[in-house]
Amino acid sequence: MSGSSQQGAGPEPGVVDLEVRAALALRAVTRVVAILAATAFAVGIVAVGVAAMARVEEGGDGAQIVMPGISVLMVGQLAALVATGLAVWVLVRLVRRRVPDPARALDGLSRALGLCSRVLLAGCVVAIVVWAFLRPSSVLSAVVGALVAAQVAVVFGVVRGVLKRART
Repeated sequence: MSGSSQQGAGPEPGVVDLEVRAALALRAVTRVVAILAATAFAVGIVAVGVAAMARVEEGGDGAQIVMPGISVLMVGQLAALVATGLAVWVLVRLVRRRVPDPARALDGLSRALGLCSRVLLAGCVVAIVVWAFLRPSSVLSAVVGALVAAQVAVVFGVVRGVLKRART
């Protein structure tokens, strides 16, 4: 009699807890991938818009002014693309159930995004310095591009908050 009462009890509590944590991690990382991909796309659209307004493809006078800013802006887009790739990698590992501890995967992705943020900001500073040496008159354009690119680091911070909430 005692054997039949245990059959209807359902799965073990530890197994359900792991499944719930994996599902929450999957949902959080899916949101993160969408946010990061949208960020990379938005930065690209801004750069295309600036180039179009300056008539860069026609060799307009504005091309010389905006190219330093666009090049620094592309540092932000590269960081967003790298972060998106990392998030997709974690998402694939979660979907394939190759992550023994979902919280650890979220921690790792959060740390990677923090590193991407620091590299992005350092890259912007380096790009400004390079443009200052190459063409001192273009520093303002490079700084404006860096300010826009730095917003990607803000997105990384927001996304890290999403990952932190999913861990708890």
